[in-house]
Amino acid sequence: MGSVQEKYQRFQMLQQQIEQLGGHLEILNEQMQELEISKNAVTELEKTPKKNEILAPIANGIFLKAELLENKRLIVNVGSNVTVERTIPEVVQLLGQQETQVQEQIIEANAVLEQLSTQAMKIYQEVEHDVRETQREA
Repeated sequence: MGSVQEKYQRFQMLQQQIEQLGGHLEILNEQMQELEISKNAVTELEKTPKKNEILAPIANGIFLKAELLENKRLIVNVGSNVTVERTIPEVVQLLGQQETQVQEQIIEANAVLEQLSTQAMKIYQEVEHDVRETQREA
């Protein structure tokens, strides 16, 4: 496969890829949590009586008090500044589809992570063996 130095460089490159993929997996897991929170919030909204006071988000972490006028239909951004009206069950289904897509990405990323880890371990063992052989010869 090459010299000890080449193997070690390959090992370091794999370690960087593993770290990057680990960061990507963290983001995907956060997305899954956010989707679950969104599904729960939408479901609870349907149970909230009209005219109740709610907190409506204005920006990240900024809310205003509002009165709930509608608890059966939501406005959903579908991209390119286009919005459509959807029922609560439709929105929950949409969020569920997004969860499925993210879950598939998590499974795929975990499989790649496992492959990279296996390669890294193999190279690490080869380098360790090569170093021991070099020490015996000295």
